[in-house]
Amino acid sequence: METVLSRQLDDLEPTLARHGYRLKDMAEQFDAKAAEIRAMFSNQLEPKRTAEIRERMLAAGLPI
Repeated sequence: METVLSRQLDDLEPTLARHGYRLKDMAEQFDAKAAEIRAMFSNQLEPKRTAEIRERMLAAGLPI
């Protein structure tokens, strides 16, 4: 079973992709750059900026 399923299946990026949120759309909707969204998904974005984007995502009702 593990050879079929990705270990990152429940990570934030795949979860949002399954719900139809594309990186480009999220960057536009949440006033962020695509690079910032990618950095947030890989825990590379500074905490203050991560909190800002996450707050906007929660306010929009994203399943995070």
